[in-house]
Amino acid sequence: MKKLIFVLAYTVAALAIFSWSASAKNERLTLVLNGQYTDQLTEATEQMNQLEQEVRKVLLYQDQTAAVEPFDNIWRLSSEIRNNISGLPLDREFTTEWMNYLTRLGDYAELAKTGAIPQDKWEKALGNAAANLNEFSNEWSSATQGMFAGGTGPDTWFAQLESEEPDKRWANLGQAVKTYSESDFPLTTSEHDEQKKKDLKHLEDKPIGRDGALGRFKELFPDYDGATIHVSQSEPDAPYPFYHIRFQDGARIGYADFTERGGHLLSLLIERPVGEDVLPEADIRKRAEDFLRQAGYEDLVYEEARENSHFWHLSFVRVDPDTGGKVFADGVQVKLAKDDGEVLGVNAMEYIQKENLKAQPINPFDPEEFFADGTKVQSEELGYTANRELVQRLCHLLIVTKKTGGRTDTYRLMVDTETGEVLKSEILD
Repeated sequence: MKKLIFVLAYTVAALAIFSWSASAKNERLTLVLNGQYTDQLTEATEQMNQLEQEVRKVLLYQDQTAAVEPFDNIWRLSSEIRNNISGLPLDREFTTEWMNYLTRLGDYAELAKTGAIPQDKWEKALGNAAANLNEFSNEWSSATQGMFAGGTGPDTWFAQLESEEPDKRWANLGQAVKTYSESDFPLTTSEHDEQKKKDLKHLEDKPIGRDGALGRFKELFPDYDGATIHVSQSEPDAPYPFYHIRFQDGARIGYADFTERGGHLLSLLIERPVGEDVLPEADIRKRAEDFLRQAGYEDLVYEEARENSHFWHLSFVRVDPDTGGKVFADGVQVKLAKDDGEVLGVNAMEYIQKENLKAQPINPFDPEEFFADGTKVQSEELGYTANRELVQRLCHLLIVTKKTGGRTDTYRLMVDTETGEVLKSEILD
């Protein structure tokens, strides 16, 4: 009897300690995420104000040269805001519309800078955008005020996202942004075709069903077999049909999205405390490559990597099997923890929205005739980029150097293999 009482007492004590430990971990995680999300939200808000200012600045100039800097800033800021917004637990319908608007704004600025859009046209569009961004920033501040204040945590955020009755503030904000997109940047014929691709209309795989989505998740992430998992389906009016899987396993929380047709992994985001041990970059890269092969993305090659104190961000691009050219528009980004190489984030949307490539001749190309004397070709390969009509063109992708005025500059050029037109030119830092 005494032994039984001892065992029961020991069990109760152990459970109490375990419960306290788990609660403490969750509390620490909530504090970490609150801080992280608040920083991202604050940065995104500041960038929105800067974006509006740059849009207004560009309208000052008639001289194309003077407008180059604000055009570049519009493209840069729209990209940075997208990066910050994509990592926040915000209403997904709103996020989709806002990311689409920022993409169109950045692309429009890039095209206007190169003269692909007449000045009277971009002046009108960006004039509307300036007014809409001003109105949007006020509504954004109202919607996000106190979002990550003390007392709220992952369970609260995800419960709001999964609610059958989404917050009207976000619904109204998403509808407003959709209206901005339609009025500021009406679609051309080429862009209508592009939009069909973004809506995943091209996927012909069989639907996998809710159980299939859950099975696909467990296949890719066996370590989460014991996690608490919730599966939901996108709304009927969503931009594309997908399954949204939310999960929590101890200190780890996250979500993964899979296409309704074929069960392709669209995105992944996992939040957890990250330790101090640092794996070599080569190990991190191998783990990313192994994961992508397991996910069925076998036609990718490594392109570049960025790092911060806790994570590696690796970019991969698809290789066209017919030409061997890199399709930069069909990329996958992977985020891995430095301490143990765990995959904590994936963005495969661009890859799923696979480009429709047309056959194109590769005419003879002689760098010595094409470039001025003193230009040295450091590397040459094939790659795809979009022309002014948003058509993907096969190009000679060249890294060249040239010494001018005592300084050696490095350039990255993309030259159309059929027409010889320079479709992209940039100076590398």
